[in-house]
Amino acid sequence: MASDALSRAAHHGAAPSPRPTTPLRLLALDIDGTLIDSAKQIMPFTQQEVARVAATGVHPVIVTARAINASLIIERKLGVAASHIAFGGGTVHVRTGSGLTVLEEHPFERSDVALMLDAANGADVHIGVYTATEWHVSDLGFWGLREARNTSIWPDSVGDGSPLRAPADAVFKLMFRGLPEALAPIKETIDRELPGAFAHLSARVLEVTTSRKHGALRALSDHLGIAPHEVIAFGDTEADVPMLEAAGVGVLMGNADPALRVAPHVERTLSNDEEGVGLSLRKHFPTDAPFRI
Repeated sequence: MASDALSRAAHHGAAPSPRPTTPLRLLALDIDGTLIDSAKQIMPFTQQEVARVAATGVHPVIVTARAINASLIIERKLGVAASHIAFGGGTVHVRTGSGLTVLEEHPFERSDVALMLDAANGADVHIGVYTATEWHVSDLGFWGLREARNTSIWPDSVGDGSPLRAPADAVFKLMFRGLPEALAPIKETIDRELPGAFAHLSARVLEVTTSRKHGALRALSDHLGIAPHEVIAFGDTEADVPMLEAAGVGVLMGNADPALRVAPHVERTLSNDEEGVGLSLRKHFPTDAPFRI
């Protein structure tokens, strides 16, 4: 409930941040746990507010660990043209009119993909391997179906029971799903052998990418001629924290883990099930339009 989110904010000692003295020109939106609710839908008021803010000339960018094709589905549902930072920063696409231009791509080395797959060999985990355009899975059991439902993407190939191998095309993300005790040793190996990779473990999901969101967002904003203090960014997990802390206005969702620590200047809003993004946009981009929620 809203009162719960406010109580969590009070518990963390959060205080209202002053409005920036310069206009905000770039809107960065994480997807899961932020832009979409727990039913994987964009709430009506949030959709309305994003569209309203974009219509003023603010540049929206969807920032996600999802694949670019899954990010594009969210853009269509949102109904607002946006740039895209996908694979947790592994690719950066700039929206120019009706088209997208690739600004940066950071795939894994093929040997690194093989190392990670070998680390998972024999473990009771589901494995997903993502190229720029394809998704390869070890099996279509519970976890494969769960991810397909979450992202509206169907896998391009399904394993035959033998160890999954790296595809021919460049890989931008690996995802392992299973119990924490099965995922932890895989993460330990990746952290030890591939210190340049970002392995994010949360609950029963381990996502591994080559890059971080905040670095990709800085590259995009530099390309657009937008300074960091002109950025407003929303997120809900450890993977989002550097992006929120680097933005002129960083906003942590009310559904974030209460143990997650962020810099004092990062604001807190309501949860993704309570129109947290939309309400903060109304706060930072005032309007005389009626408030209906």
